[in-house]
Amino acid sequence: MSTIFLIRLLYYSKLDGVVRVLSRTYYIQPAASSRTPRIRRHLRGKFGILCYHRVGMEGVPIYSRLHPEAFENQMWYLRKHYRLVSLGQLCQEIREERVVPPTLTVTFDDGYKDLYKFAFPVLQRYSVPATIYLIGRCIEAGEVPWYDRIFLMLKTIQDISLEMDLDVPRSFSLRSEKERMDAAWEIICFLRSIPDARRRSWCAEMQRRFAMNEADLAGRMLDLTQVREMHRCGIDFGAHTMSHPVVSRLDPAHFSEELSASKRLLENSLDAPIQDFAYPFGKSADIHDAAQAFLERSGYRSAVTTMEGFNSWGANPFALRRMQVGDDRSLANFSFRICQMFLTGPSDSSSGKMSGLDQSPVFHDATEMSERVLG
Repeated sequence: MSTIFLIRLLYYSKLDGVVRVLSRTYYIQPAASSRTPRIRRHLRGKFGILCYHRVGMEGVPIYSRLHPEAFENQMWYLRKHYRLVSLGQLCQEIREERVVPPTLTVTFDDGYKDLYKFAFPVLQRYSVPATIYLIGRCIEAGEVPWYDRIFLMLKTIQDISLEMDLDVPRSFSLRSEKERMDAAWEIICFLRSIPDARRRSWCAEMQRRFAMNEADLAGRMLDLTQVREMHRCGIDFGAHTMSHPVVSRLDPAHFSEELSASKRLLENSLDAPIQDFAYPFGKSADIHDAAQAFLERSGYRSAVTTMEGFNSWGANPFALRRMQVGDDRSLANFSFRICQMFLTGPSDSSSGKMSGLDQSPVFHDATEMSERVLG
């Protein structure tokens, strides 16, 4: 019997409600000496953070296309079945060790313009608190993140093959859309692994080498007028650096221009404090211990990753976990993944790792590409 069939059976038979009840006070812990996991009681609070990127189907970003109808169904589901709070309240309740039912907050990374058209009205309709993490230069200048340019370049290049040096010579076949996306993904992985100064130089050389239609990249990000309107209507905003570098690949001497400057830009634009930060890409290899200390000194109260799992009392506020939401339109899968997150062991307060488990969920939705790119 397939996993997908079981997930749908749980959802449509309403047995997922039983799983939600269990997830309030229990979690599953793998046993070191047995193949059978153990069910443990968890009497502390469980706090989940959902991570979205794009709500929309057209244009950039190519790797993320969540249908607006699917997003609305998800917000309806969250409002019906879970306690929803703002990110600020979630951080406070973790710090104060509040005893509450499993609690969720909704966040978005990058600040794509589709959020204003499709997500914003739905968030208001269902009274869902949300935080959007903005890339300073993208909002200020209207430019898309650097990896969007690479995806578009690989999609539109006329050649059917590409020779490139990624520390070692690589030859990419570009005969199909999948091959083009896989090539883009490999290039982005390489760029995430090198020092940021080198990454910038590499991207600049790529722009000189391959011409792109700038019209395909224009008007894709939220502008300050839209950001201000959303803020007046209750949407919170956080910083996501100035140019979306991998923080662990930054020279600490550049922390100020990436981590502090984005905070100042948004505070000046919104005339309000910016207290929350999201690490670009956000996996353990992308995070820097020195950056956590810098964020705290800079006046941030939290920083979120894209490492899976829920947060509980004692969680490191500068390494909070989030569940990434991809493009899958199935509400049954969405329901299952949230239950799965709350049933997976709590994170370790000092390291941010899972107690006894530090791996991705057993089940993934259909959007492998977006999950690979976003973290």
